[in-house]
Amino acid sequence: MLMLVPTVVGQNSTRKIRVVPGKLAAQVGSAVPWREDVTAAMREARESGKPVFWYVPSVARSPMDRKPEIDRYMMGGPFSWPTTIELLRTRFVPVREVPRGALQRQFDLVRNRFIEPGYLVLDGDGEVLQKVDQITTFHPRWFEAPLRRLVGAPSQAFPGAPALREAWQAYRLGARDRAIALAEELLDRRPSDAVAAEAHWLCGAALCRDNRASAARRRWNQLAQALPEQPLAWKAALEAEGHGPFARGFEDYLPLPGEVLEVDPVDGSRAPDGVYDEAELWRRSVALLLTLDDGDGVIRDSTYDFGGTDGLPNVHAAITCLCGMALLAAEARIADGRLQVDDRTRAGVAAMLRRVRKNAMAESWLALSDRDEIVWARAYAVRFLAAWQRRHADDAEVGPALRNAVGALLTLQPETGAWFHEYGNPFATATALQALHEAGEAGVELDDDRIARGLAALAKNRTAEGAFSYSHTRRGRPRATVIGSAGRMPLCELALFVFGKSDMQRLEAAVAAGLQHHAVMGAVRKYDDHADRHGYGGFFFWFDMLARTEAMARLGDAGGRAATLAKQRALLYALPEFDGCFVDSHELGRAYGTAMALLCLDAVSRPPAASK
Repeated sequence: MLMLVPTVVGQNSTRKIRVVPGKLAAQVGSAVPWREDVTAAMREARESGKPVFWYVPSVARSPMDRKPEIDRYMMGGPFSWPTTIELLRTRFVPVREVPRGALQRQFDLVRNRFIEPGYLVLDGDGEVLQKVDQITTFHPRWFEAPLRRLVGAPSQAFPGAPALREAWQAYRLGARDRAIALAEELLDRRPSDAVAAEAHWLCGAALCRDNRASAARRRWNQLAQALPEQPLAWKAALEAEGHGPFARGFEDYLPLPGEVLEVDPVDGSRAPDGVYDEAELWRRSVALLLTLDDGDGVIRDSTYDFGGTDGLPNVHAAITCLCGMALLAAEARIADGRLQVDDRTRAGVAAMLRRVRKNAMAESWLALSDRDEIVWARAYAVRFLAAWQRRHADDAEVGPALRNAVGALLTLQPETGAWFHEYGNPFATATALQALHEAGEAGVELDDDRIARGLAALAKNRTAEGAFSYSHTRRGRPRATVIGSAGRMPLCELALFVFGKSDMQRLEAAVAAGLQHHAVMGAVRKYDDHADRHGYGGFFFWFDMLARTEAMARLGDAGGRAATLAKQRALLYALPEFDGCFVDSHELGRAYGTAMALLCLDAVSRPPAASK
């Protein structure tokens, strides 16, 4: 078997290089006339009769790692939109303060009960009129709708300049070149600076969503240079520098169902129950994935840098392969009629899959010196190529590429047998073994000694209760609780099961533990770091959900399997954001969350024969 890189002897730097925005970009959100003290704002509210809009960028002792980044997303998202600025300026007393001490206790703004970012609306006496946290998706109509209802402000069909209504309608229908042409026609007529800024912004947005990332940045920089006093110019500068929410997929302006706009948020930016059926979730989620490709078959929306900034190319490669797997599942649904899409979407899926295929077969998109995140890039490349081969069995080039990918993944295994990302651990080991099993099913000859070493390392981390330790157990007995490892138990047990080193009883117990403690994991899924006493954080949520769903698909008892998958399906239907897409940790990104959700939806529909 071809080995592509030398055996790993150590891990590299975890240095995080986090660049701050430039001078112009740093002004985002400052057009809102923010007060700095909530108590003083309530006094002003009593005098003016206007309610207080209290933006809460964070709370004291929050476990959120990237507080500045999510604050920028809010300041560069809703607080940069012209109609939202006007609404807050004229109808509210806007204040921005991190609650501490007595103020924090008074409004119960404590970690794990209020997950930033979010806001409160208060009257002058401090009565809470509205409270929204966990905002991870932005849309002007969604953000403004409950605020407009609260103060009796008229709603708008779309909160943009009337002169750009036709251009925005073209954008919302996916006719992006038409939207650009209409905006350019308006610019030729020399509108006001505010309208010109919105026209330039629209052009950049259309280019970005059309996979023309470089052209979008040029257009946004043009806006920033031409109209530096306009709030949308500051927003454009933020996006051009890579700090904004739009290019990373957290913000858009597409049509939303009335049910989303007619009810106040009760669970952050999650959609109200029952708004979307499965077909619509697939259509909206696939549409999102197609817009986040930078045009070269790589999705770079993730900022996950726990393994160091030098590992980001490997994070992007791993997530792109997961998106490719989700699009392969969509392609199959389109082909057999389960997913109805237009010709443009059909062609877009095929084109993006070809680009991902090309990258997954290459080395050039990876950071080969990185040893903290490369295991995910290698494992998910194996899974993508194996899935591609199942869909496109006549592709003669993929077989050799899959064998090379398997060789590269095996080479990452150290003498302990336990694969690692930042450290050796059971969930990296199980991910590698799962990928290798799929390659074996695709006809690749595996190294039996390395597989056995990995399985032994994985089994070494399992306690008598079936829990798996968080990191690799080098000496002594593994230490873990069922509740603390319920997320990773299905993944680890599944890896042992597919190689004949576990049994159905253990697999069922692991799945049951995952379901039993789902709420524990779900409670912190919008955090970007370890957030509770069990060590859970947002970056585990969809990772564990997919593993649990794929383990369920292997369950043997027909009745029990069907009932278990029905429970999982109901949990999945409760998770979409108001736009019909998905996310857990903002740092991992919307493409990751959406791809994992689609893979879960695909797995819960898998026929029983596939579990044998």
